[in-house]
Amino acid sequence: MSVFDLWDYAEDNHALVEKQRKLIGVMEHDDQRFAATGGWGFEGFGEGRPDKRLVSDGGKGCFECHQAAKDRKYVFSELRD
Repeated sequence: MSVFDLWDYAEDNHALVEKQRKLIGVMEHDDQRFAATGGWGFEGFGEGRPDKRLVSDGGKGCFECHQAAKDRKYVFSELRD
């Protein structure tokens, strides 16, 4: 499972300052349950609130965007050394 926490920000005195949470994105890997979307299930929560679900198409829209990261198993982020 992968979780992405996205926050808005502002610049203040040459530093980036955290503002309001935009969303929490979740990816769950299960080749059988999510075969149509590369083995990944997608969900997003607006402002991090469970009552503000952002994915309404079974993750198809998310998967289309994640196609660009196919070589990294559809995950955009990667560990750095």
